[in-house]
Amino acid sequence: VVMKYLVSKGVDAGRLSAQGYGESRPLVPNDSPENKAKNRRIEITVKQ
Repeated sequence: VVMKYLVSKGVDAGRLSAQGYGESRPLVPNDSPENKAKNRRIEITVKQ
């Protein structure tokens, strides 16, 4: 959704990449609902 928005605003899709890391690279231990929420994320990179 975020990438589609950026493209709709004129960002070249070739400059964007997105990757979900929640299960493979958690930020914090998955030992509470709050921590599980922190780990559910997508990282978006915009290249120059």
